[in-house]
Amino acid sequence: MRSAFLILNFYCLTLFSQVGPPDLRCIQVAPNGNVTLTWIPPSDPGGLFDSYDIYSSITSSGPFVVVGNVNTINTTTFTHASSNATVASVYYYVRTKFNPSGTSVSVPSDTLRSIFLNIINTAGAPDVKLVYNNIHQPKLPTSGSNFSILKEFPAATWSNFATTPALSYADTISVCSASLNYQVTLPDNSGCISSSNVQGGVFTDKKNPNQPYVDSISVLPNGNVVLAWYIPRDLDIIKYIIVKNIGGVYTKIDSVIGRNNTIYTFTTTEANSNAVQIYVFAVDSCGNPGSYDVLPTTMFLKATYDRCAYKTNLTWNAYVNIPKGILEYRIYASVNNSPFLKIGNTTQTNFTVDNVPPNSNVCYFVRVVNSNQSITASSNRTCIFSKQVPASNFVYIKKASIKDRYSAEVTMYLDTTKTSQGLDLYRSTDGVNFNVITFIPYSGRANFYFLDEKIDADTTSYYYKAVVKDSCGNSRTYSNIAKTILLKVKDDDENIFTKHLNWNDYLGFAGGVSGYNIYRVINDVQSSSPVASTGPTINNFTDNLEDEAPNGSKIEYLIEAVEGIGNPYGFLEAGKSNAAAIYMEGKIFVPTAFAPKGKNKIWLPVTHFVDKSEYTVTVFNRWGNKVFETNDDTKGWDGNGNPNDVYVYLITYKNARGEYLELKGTVFLLD
Repeated sequence: MRSAFLILNFYCLTLFSQVGPPDLRCIQVAPNGNVTLTWIPPSDPGGLFDSYDIYSSITSSGPFVVVGNVNTINTTTFTHASSNATVASVYYYVRTKFNPSGTSVSVPSDTLRSIFLNIINTAGAPDVKLVYNNIHQPKLPTSGSNFSILKEFPAATWSNFATTPALSYADTISVCSASLNYQVTLPDNSGCISSSNVQGGVFTDKKNPNQPYVDSISVLPNGNVVLAWYIPRDLDIIKYIIVKNIGGVYTKIDSVIGRNNTIYTFTTTEANSNAVQIYVFAVDSCGNPGSYDVLPTTMFLKATYDRCAYKTNLTWNAYVNIPKGILEYRIYASVNNSPFLKIGNTTQTNFTVDNVPPNSNVCYFVRVVNSNQSITASSNRTCIFSKQVPASNFVYIKKASIKDRYSAEVTMYLDTTKTSQGLDLYRSTDGVNFNVITFIPYSGRANFYFLDEKIDADTTSYYYKAVVKDSCGNSRTYSNIAKTILLKVKDDDENIFTKHLNWNDYLGFAGGVSGYNIYRVINDVQSSSPVASTGPTINNFTDNLEDEAPNGSKIEYLIEAVEGIGNPYGFLEAGKSNAAAIYMEGKIFVPTAFAPKGKNKIWLPVTHFVDKSEYTVTVFNRWGNKVFETNDDTKGWDGNGNPNDVYVYLITYKNARGEYLELKGTVFLLD
């Protein structure tokens, strides 16, 4: 039993007293080909360490041979001389010997591969391609995430100019000819760094620079042209050459010194008269020229003004090859040197500007915008003067006067120093909404007359205005507004002979209204003088018609507006209202007897408001024989020698309403 315990105890001590391999972390290649390994020592609490054996092979599959050993556990590096790691990668691992005389050996450490840097430089290629390997596959958990690329240029000056997680890197040759050396390093979180061999040589830039990518070509307000481009990737660009298309010949005209200077201004105003084509190419430090884009062309804007339509027609050449494509063209305008304002946009190469202000200096330019609105370019600025065709300086409505119920007379006076197509005459019932009622062609005379026969003067007052149409047919010169008089007559509630007249103001006289005349019109005959007159602000009058009772059945009133003194054209006009009719009931007073030899010798009916043109009196004896007849209301019957007797009379007449009436009765003829 005791012997079994001793055997088990010996086994456990042997099992838990092993020393592991070191934690191999970095592998450095020196310029002379020596390789230095760096590791972290293993744990050895029992003090059993004897030595480290370092194994090496030129392939990952071996055979591995011992190339050296280290006898101190705390030593963390080993340098393998003459390893040829400058020719190819070399593989390494380390094993630990422990127990007395190193009778026991640990398992191998991780196998690390030296970083071998290879350079591929194809003739004419724009860059040097660096290719290298990782120190372990997969990458050690403790290795950094990126490789650092180091370059020696100029001689003895190393710089860390790039980092990358990739196993290759392309370095653009940015010198004409130079000796360049490269090295790749990889850090570890323990603080050590793996490094590759140094590779290099003399490299020559045989590549032509890339073509500058044109951002925009634009015309400045002063007519100069600005060309802008992006910096090509070539680092050794020393200048740019500016080329201009002159009559189909690409001619060098200037240069821009410095890689980062990417704007050129062509300081002539040629872009104001035609499209300008300017190109750019790069030249590197070796004098290698690049290619250029022959598309950059300024937009040349042309403007044509249509003075009859008040329109400007704009046309321009399409902008070509704007980065990311064209979103739209935006049109800007300035009137009489005011700030330019955007007035429209289009995707076409033409645009029509409507409602151009007349007799103005108007300037335009077009701006192209790319699809993400990050780049713009402008055209030249072109200007027009929006000259109008001549037009009359004035047109004046002298008067608007009612002729009869269904017509009004409108007389006009026109400036004839300028010719025109003629006049549009407008009519309105509210003074706001006017409609054309006629066109009166221009004849060279100054005075125009029009009879408007489509009105109802008894119900409505009408507004008139005239507008001159110039030789293009455009409405140009506007007249004053004239308004007719609407007269209304109202009966008195108590006296049948009393009439109340009301009317609206007349509008339109340049000399103003001096007053209103009131006329009676009896049987279509206007009184020779007004029955009354009012001042310019009085629009009503009350009249008594009793003295007109015998004079007829048709009675009307008429108002006449009289122009005041001061008309600038020298006129003194009068405008009439409608003739407002009144209706008085016709009456006939018939005597019942008369005595030819006595005091009342004539039998004469008396008429009030009877139409005298439609009046007949006939007298018959008892046998039906006609003994007297007349159509004159002033002529009576004197008996005509007839005997005393009873006679029958028949009176026919027409009243003020146009109704035909009869009146019958008897009359006694006495001695």
